[in-house]
Amino acid sequence: MPLALIPGAETGSLLAAMAATALLGLKHGFDADHLAAIDAVGRMHRQAGRLGAAAASGALFSGGHALVMLAAALLVFRAGGTLLPDWLDAAGAWLSIGCLGLIGMLSIRSADHHRPGPLAWRRGLLGRLLPADLPAWAAALAGGLFAFSLDTLATAAMFAGSGARLGGWPAVALLALAFALGMLTADGLSGWWVNRLSGAGALQQRRGRRLAGWLVGLAALGTAALGAARQLAPSLDDWADAHALGVGLALLLATSLSLVAAAAYARLRPG
Repeated sequence: MPLALIPGAETGSLLAAMAATALLGLKHGFDADHLAAIDAVGRMHRQAGRLGAAAASGALFSGGHALVMLAAALLVFRAGGTLLPDWLDAAGAWLSIGCLGLIGMLSIRSADHHRPGPLAWRRGLLGRLLPADLPAWAAALAGGLFAFSLDTLATAAMFAGSGARLGGWPAVALLALAFALGMLTADGLSGWWVNRLSGAGALQQRRGRRLAGWLVGLAALGTAALGAARQLAPSLDDWADAHALGVGLALLLATSLSLVAAAAYARLRPG
C-alpha cells in the first residue's frame, strides 16, 4: 500500500512539500501535551537554578521529538514503506499520558520540596516515590518519548513516502528538518514565554514558587486527564483532533494568565 504524500510532493516540488511540512510542524508544536510538558519541565529547571535549560526546554523537547521522527522516517523509507499497527495508537497515547502525568506530579513535588509544617507528610511520601529534581536533558527525553504515537509516526511515514518521490533519503531528511523547524518555532517560543513569566520576581519567593509549581503541575495533570478521556471517549477524541490548535492555544493563554495572577498574589502576600 503506498504511503500518503505531503501536499506538494505529488507535483514533484520539494520546496512546496517542505513549506507544507513546516506548517504541519508549527501546528503540531502547539499541541496541548507539548506545551504542558515543556512548561512543567522548564519551571522545574528554573527552580533548580538551571536558567539556560529552563529557557531552552521548548527547543530541547522539539529536538528529541524531531530525532525520533527522523529516525522513523528513514527506517520506513529504507523498508520501502510499511503499515503502522493499530495498537500503536493506544500504546503511544498512553505512554504520552503517563509521561505527562509523571511530569505534573514532579512539578507539584518540587513545589512542596522545601515547605515546612503540616504538609511535611506529603513531601515525605512523594519524596519516596519521586525525585525532587530533573536532569538537564529531561525535556529532550520527554520529547522523544512523546514521538512514539501513531499520529506522529504516521507523519514520519509521510516523510518517507514523499521523500521517495522527491529524490530519496536526502529529501526525507529535509522534510523532517522542515517539520522540526516549524515545531521548534511553536515549542521554543511558547517555552520561552512561559519561562519568562515564571521568572517574575514574586514567583521566585517561597510562596510564589509553590504557586507556580502547583499551577503548572495541575495544568500538566489536567492535560494528561484530557488525553485519558480522549482514549475512553471516541467522540471527544474526534472533537479534540478537530480543535487541537485551539485547545493548545487555550492552554497557553490559561497558563499565562494563571502565572500573572500568581505573581500578583505573591506580591501582595510575600513569604
